[in-house]
Amino acid sequence: MVSASPETSDLLTELPAELRSAAENLIKALRTESGLNQAFSDFCARAYVKPDWAGSASEFLVKLFEDHEDKLADMTRIPDLIIELASGHLTLTCMVAYRWAAHSDTARLAKLADALAATQSKVSAPEVTHIMLALVTSLAITRYPRAENMYAVAEPHTTEEHSEGMAEARQWLAAGRIIRGCSLESRELWDHRLRRKRTSWTWDEPNECAALAELADHLSPEQEGAELFRAITPPAWWDLAIKRVTENLAKPVLKVQESEKPEPIADLTEPPAWAEITAQSKTEDLEPNIIIWNGWPFVWGWLIGIIVLALMIWLSPYNLVDERTIKRASEVETSPKTTTAATTTIPKIEAEADSLGEIWRQEMAAKSATEFTDLKPLFDQIHRDTWTQSENLLSGETPELPKNDPRYLKLIIWLHVDPPKDEEIRARIPGFLANIQANSDTLDLWQKLNYEGSPMRESIQAEAQKQFHSNKDSWSPMQETQLWRIGWPQ
Repeated sequence: MVSASPETSDLLTELPAELRSAAENLIKALRTESGLNQAFSDFCARAYVKPDWAGSASEFLVKLFEDHEDKLADMTRIPDLIIELASGHLTLTCMVAYRWAAHSDTARLAKLADALAATQSKVSAPEVTHIMLALVTSLAITRYPRAENMYAVAEPHTTEEHSEGMAEARQWLAAGRIIRGCSLESRELWDHRLRRKRTSWTWDEPNECAALAELADHLSPEQEGAELFRAITPPAWWDLAIKRVTENLAKPVLKVQESEKPEPIADLTEPPAWAEITAQSKTEDLEPNIIIWNGWPFVWGWLIGIIVLALMIWLSPYNLVDERTIKRASEVETSPKTTTAATTTIPKIEAEADSLGEIWRQEMAAKSATEFTDLKPLFDQIHRDTWTQSENLLSGETPELPKNDPRYLKLIIWLHVDPPKDEEIRARIPGFLANIQANSDTLDLWQKLNYEGSPMRESIQAEAQKQFHSNKDSWSPMQETQLWRIGWPQ
């Protein structure tokens, strides 16, 4: 039987008189375990109608349910949390969000993020910005679009005190961006394990091998956020995965015919190739790791108050990367000889990266030709015609392929990876894509095609510059940064 805390009667005196009757009913329901949900709903319906009552009501609830936080988190409604935040308080929100995060309840965290985004003008206090950044970090792996949107909302409100949280959020967003195209099952597995580094995970079950294989398909050299995955994956597997990427970089650029299939590559889904080395490396790794919990950013608000939250929320045990691991991975001996060698290798690395980009483009062109057979006549027509002849079709203004037809987007993407020779058409294609899909998918495609020798490079850079100067409202601050990098590459 659930029993209310002895101090609950004293809490009544801190509540407005209008709420005491409902509060007494809630105390009784908690004690008897009878009609608790209805009593809780009745109390909140009265308490969260006036911002002046929200603070005392939240304090009452948190203290009343101090031994039953999961029960409180399960019953709490997001609109009530928004009212609490708008009133300048965050006790209940921090506690509830922490419990949701601890149980990996990303569905509710995502709804809270959506609600904060919709009411940002009313909840722009520095402490709320901390919560927004914590939501970014908690949602980045399993719900990347929500996390990216939350970051865009939080960024304009950040100050120097948010620098730690911004850095953590960006790092997790980078990790989420790597696997955003993976299956939900794999993303959920990675989310669980990335936040629990101290655990010695096995990597030989089918779902584990599948997650490793999907990660391998999305890795690339010097990838921001990859260090999070490296910290928990088997060292021997990681070496094989990076070796595969390096070997792909070294491959010569070959013309990929539509009838050709990509050459088989090393299979990273099976454990035997690296299992023995992994088992040995686990016993050799004696340095303790720091546990990663996606709930820690929320706990400080109700533990130590708003002031300490502002100073300490990102200095808690919620360290996303073991600094020893990063240091160990980045330490290399430097000498005049190695420095010279590294300097002379840079042009070679850049050339290999361009080769990899061309291989990817040709493979995607062949894949598109295979998948979009219904669009082949229109695709061939655009390749034959001039801009004047194909303007209406490319603009999505023809009955056979209007702009709101899902196939129109597929055609524009296909033309990106296999563009026609007409220079005017190539110059216009990126603009059409931005008009119907101003999001990270477009920017990712542009980034991949923005390599030396790409037939679309000049057109993509010009459109990125145009979007940056003339269409800022369509892009988030983070996406604007990516536009800048595409339009003005270093």
